[in-house]
Amino acid sequence: MKKVFSSILVVLFFCNIVWAQENQPLKIFGSLSTDQRIITGKESEWAWNENRLSLKLEKKVNRGKLYGEIWVRNFGVPNFTNVEHLYNRGIVDPFDVQVREAYFQISDIFIPNLDLKIGRQRIAWGSADQMNPTDNLNPHDLEDILDFGRHRGSDAINLTYYIKNDFSIQAVFIPFFQPANLPVGVFADAIFPSFELPADTNVKINEIRTVIKKPALKFGTNSTVGFKFKAFVKTVDFSLSYVYGYDGLPFLTKKTVIPIDPIIYPWTWRIDVEAELSYVRQHILGLDFSTNIKGVGVWGEAALFMLGDDVRDSTIVNSILPLIPPEVTDSIVLNRKKPFLKFIIGADYHFGKSSYINVQYMHGFIHERGAKELSDYLFLRYDFRLLNDRLYLAPISGAVIISDWKEVKNNYALVYMPQISYYPIPEVELSLSYIWLNGKGEGLFSKIQDYDMFLIKAKFAF
Repeated sequence: MKKVFSSILVVLFFCNIVWAQENQPLKIFGSLSTDQRIITGKESEWAWNENRLSLKLEKKVNRGKLYGEIWVRNFGVPNFTNVEHLYNRGIVDPFDVQVREAYFQISDIFIPNLDLKIGRQRIAWGSADQMNPTDNLNPHDLEDILDFGRHRGSDAINLTYYIKNDFSIQAVFIPFFQPANLPVGVFADAIFPSFELPADTNVKINEIRTVIKKPALKFGTNSTVGFKFKAFVKTVDFSLSYVYGYDGLPFLTKKTVIPIDPIIYPWTWRIDVEAELSYVRQHILGLDFSTNIKGVGVWGEAALFMLGDDVRDSTIVNSILPLIPPEVTDSIVLNRKKPFLKFIIGADYHFGKSSYINVQYMHGFIHERGAKELSDYLFLRYDFRLLNDRLYLAPISGAVIISDWKEVKNNYALVYMPQISYYPIPEVELSLSYIWLNGKGEGLFSKIQDYDMFLIKAKFAF
């Protein structure tokens, strides 16, 4: 922790030197927020505790710009179970510091209209609202699965060449692979399916161990590249993109079943399971657009995912007798010759200055891969403002999700999330939301349907 704060102080020190040399102000802004969530029902419990200071720094000098964003957080609740934990401040008072972005930009480098960004940066692609199938350069930040579209920054070299005012070409190189981080707390098991045995068997799982097969840390092998052509023609913004990199979520590619000596457990068979997870290369072709038709904002984007190799799932069942060879089965989970398409279309409209409606239809969520696994999502939100925009009400906000149209009654989810916010002063927002979940099946939101909750948030922007 001392090293982290020392690094922050060094950054501020050098920013101050730049300020003194250029006699231009260093812009410091950000927000202080709290996010508290309480599960309702018979077993009410505290589900989320986050207090965040988001500190942003920006310094412009001639044709250059320095930018950084740091999160300082008290995140989580104390999780102590013995006396030794009371000596660990990280357990008693959970705390972390994240460098979300830290880069510098130079305009007109080498030639006119060529901009260069180097450092940790959030490179957001796509035109849809929060959920973007074409946004695949930065790793997904799935810590909070209710914060749709959140990504972490990537250490990258980012070049953009502007052709007049309506066209640009962008090239991005990310030298190191960064995986997506998974949900925490009550949402921890929402992404990956649990490993279960048939209910009628007398075999019980003793322990599940996981091993992750990472991409080799070699130049090129570990890297991601992306290219984007963006244009504005008449009233339409559109872009074409290509990404060659890894899927940030691993696939389950091998399971090894190890029987335990029946002398230890004579009344039932017990096994250990070793699960191997692997990351897969993929090519992604993207298209997105946005326009305005008689006051209605319209957007859409689509991404075609093509795997570099087949995704296989092998199961190795070892015999309890050493002379009997293991039983091996192998199957293709995803065929590289069968690409799959994720897409989203949406529209919004402002009714004067006081009310707003937003609707989006999406095919394929972040964690869904393969044409047969893609679910359909319909999102709808309507809100309006009162008291000179000091009171904000969203009585209609939620989603309908269908995982299998052939068996809708057993493969669906409903999400309802009304919200009320109050702005006592322009810089402060106080909000109260409620999430109601219902559904059946193995879909993401069906898995967390037992966690209806209140969300209490406050934010001060400066």
